[in-house]
Amino acid sequence: MLIRISAKNAFAYIAALILMASLLAAASPSGRTAFLTLSFLPEVLPNAPIRPLRWVTADPVRQPVEYPNATGYGKADLYLPGEGTEHGAILLFLGVNPAGRDDPRVVGLGNALARAGVVTMIPWSDSMTQRRIAVGEIDNLVFAYQYLLQHARVDPERAGMAGFCVGASLAMVAAQDARISKDVRFINFFGGYFDGTDLIASVAASTRYYPSIDHLGDQGETQPWSPNELTRQVVAAQLIEGVASQQERQVLTELYRGSFPNIKADVDSFSPGARSVYGLLSGPKLADVPALIDGLPAGTLASLRSISPSTRIGDLKARVLIMHDRQDDLVPSEESRRLADSLGPDQVIRYTEFAFFQHVDPTRPVGPLTFLREGAKLYWHLYAVFQEVS
Repeated sequence: MLIRISAKNAFAYIAALILMASLLAAASPSGRTAFLTLSFLPEVLPNAPIRPLRWVTADPVRQPVEYPNATGYGKADLYLPGEGTEHGAILLFLGVNPAGRDDPRVVGLGNALARAGVVTMIPWSDSMTQRRIAVGEIDNLVFAYQYLLQHARVDPERAGMAGFCVGASLAMVAAQDARISKDVRFINFFGGYFDGTDLIASVAASTRYYPSIDHLGDQGETQPWSPNELTRQVVAAQLIEGVASQQERQVLTELYRGSFPNIKADVDSFSPGARSVYGLLSGPKLADVPALIDGLPAGTLASLRSISPSTRIGDLKARVLIMHDRQDDLVPSEESRRLADSLGPDQVIRYTEFAFFQHVDPTRPVGPLTFLREGAKLYWHLYAVFQEVS
């Protein structure tokens, strides 16, 4: 007799079998990490039929905290395991326009990490909520990480950083800072950009490219790319904000919104920097982008260097785990490939591109076999993360 099992039930049965095997192996450190990873996986996959982590762990504790920084105090949420003394820890920084601090996905992730025995600190940023990438966030992350390391329930030898999208990039820049670089054991980089100018080039020309804009020709490859509207808005705001003249900023903003259909005279009167911004917002060819970027205001170029992990990548001492949605429409996956290329093979301990994520959410529709394959890839990636904090 042929028994038909739905993909959902198949996942449940397979997970239950592996869970039993992991319980048998839980006496060894690697077995405990395997059990922990497998139990954590349903917490981050939508509509998982079982959540075994909740069966075997105490309820975590969520605490709003304030920590001292250069301008006063920063705000964060701290998720603490419900039992035990010292734990591994992660400073997790979300991206631009993040879900709110009470969003079920954010709370669920913080609670799941705490249940897995990881003290998790999530700083909150007004500028990121307003879709602005502020250089000051990097210094803020340094202070937040120092606060986390000093917490009574944190083992500093098992602490690191993680981030989503822009949050991953800024966390990596913070991890290069001499004040904490030796104390950041690892960083999990999910869907971030490696170089701000490369990201602007891809968005402006609606093109993804590899290995770099300087090596296209016979050695490189390009593909059409349709950036998400959020990415377009963030890039446009970043470029326009760097123009000194308030009047030019206003005109550029209205142009970007499509309010002025015919203002050639205004464009002709722009300063050189404003003309470069206008050119980048007007859909240029990729070949024309480098000259336009070179013509940006000096302050904008300095800001882009400050928020790019590429600028001081040699100062990064942490081990690196990289995740990216292969079809990401917010940040092209080539950014993560360029990051991996810039690091030595001993520093990148896991590089994974996925097919079932939509940017950083595992919600892209895929078939059962693809789902199982991608779930296995996610398992091995998370296993490597938990090895760092265990």
